Amino acid sequence: MTPKNCKYLLIAFIAATMASCSLFNKETDTFSQSDLHGLWLEEGTQHYKRFLTEKADTSTYEWGKEWDEAEKVYEDRLVDYGNGWFKYQLKNNQLEEIHMMDNGGVEGTQLYVVTLLNAKRLEYYKQGYKNDKHYFNKQ
Repeated sequence: MTPKNCKYLLIAFIAATMASCSLFNKETDTFSQSDLHGLWLEEGTQHYKRFLTEKADTSTYEWGKEWDEAEKVYEDRLVDYGNGWFKYQLKNNQLEEIHMMDNGGVEGTQLYVVTLLNAKRLEYYKQGYKNDKHYFNKQ
């Protein structure tokens, strides 16, 4: 085998290896926003999230709520579209939440990477913090 052929063989091997790795990369999974709908409880906590089907605006955002009963915060005490409320959208595996304040302003945007979403389980981590995973079970 000539050095030129070895070079081409090495390039082909590297390209094939990179392509096969990307096929099995969980970061590229696609999930459906409709699978989020419903009430979720974070494992080992009293932290709840409810993903609603109500459209937040004319785009793909829908409304959601979250509360933590360990902090004596309950769903029925949330001010409509204020603290505890958020707009969300899920594109592929990217979950974006825009959290609201009681005065109608925006508190901030949170970006999460969803690693698992099915009828019973939701798993994600905050973008940039892969080791800080959150696990939810559907209620």
